[in-house]
Amino acid sequence: MKFITIKNGIAALALCAASQAGAQAYPNKGILMVVPLATASATDVVMRIVTQKMGENMGQQITIENIPGAAGMLGGEKVARGAPDGYTLGGFSDAVVNGVPLLYPNVPYDPFTSFAPVGLTAWVTFVMMTHPSLPVKNAKEFVALAKAQSAPMDYASGGNGSPMHLAMEVFKSSTGLKLNHIPYRGSITGVLDVMAGRVPVMITSLAPVLENIRAGKLRALGVTSLQRSPMLPDVATVSESGVQGFTYATWQAIYAPRNTPRAIVDRLNAEMIKAVNDPQVKDRLIKQALEPATSTPEQLAAQTRSGYDKIAKIIKDANVKVD
Repeated sequence: MKFITIKNGIAALALCAASQAGAQAYPNKGILMVVPLATASATDVVMRIVTQKMGENMGQQITIENIPGAAGMLGGEKVARGAPDGYTLGGFSDAVVNGVPLLYPNVPYDPFTSFAPVGLTAWVTFVMMTHPSLPVKNAKEFVALAKAQSAPMDYASGGNGSPMHLAMEVFKSSTGLKLNHIPYRGSITGVLDVMAGRVPVMITSLAPVLENIRAGKLRALGVTSLQRSPMLPDVATVSESGVQGFTYATWQAIYAPRNTPRAIVDRLNAEMIKAVNDPQVKDRLIKQALEPATSTPEQLAAQTRSGYDKIAKIIKDANVKVD
């Protein structure tokens, strides 16, 4: 038995050494980053900025493959089924691992067991906005106006269960408002109808509407983050402007397939942190109304769990259903 124990120990040491050697050689070819959302989405923008610098630093190209469709499930499944060798990665919004598994049946991956978390890359700032003709200038005035109406006011979103929908459900819960949800097939269509004055209000990510706010085509009633956005420093947070304690933000992160060796995960995490902390990368992210962020794999795993529990409560309390 002693001989067997020694032999098993030697085998284990050999496997460990091989894993470390493989990690040291990694990467020796290009890396695929799957983004389960469309080009120019917040997730796509973040991943293109961060992985460009990561690729430069690692000496290998990181290619983005956009796989939109099925609410992100197609791209999520490709990453979940990818080889655990560090050459297939996922650039996910929190919706892929928090919202989709809670809203859809038969999701082809598990948010906690199908992936190896690598780390956070950015938080996405949201903004509450309205058409300039609406006689309100901040969230507090909007709440007063909505409460004075004889019928619930309409609000737009990017669809049932979308982050825009969930954000407004949190706002309704925080204020006691009754509002009528108008779901669109994508946030841009909803934004256009708010800009045209057909729908009074919407909460959406700041980046796609920033220039229209600056041009006066939309009015920002407040950003939903804890701090004011450096891109709109004169716009108060929703909490500052009358709905105390209200916050809503989503995040972007990198995941690998489960069973990816820890040495490779650690290398990717270190390279991700180095890239996000690069001054030029930070500047590019901030100019897209994104908040640069980093984490350890363990912190991302904890964020995935806490985010899942938070979204589950919102969905249950508001009885959110998808089409």
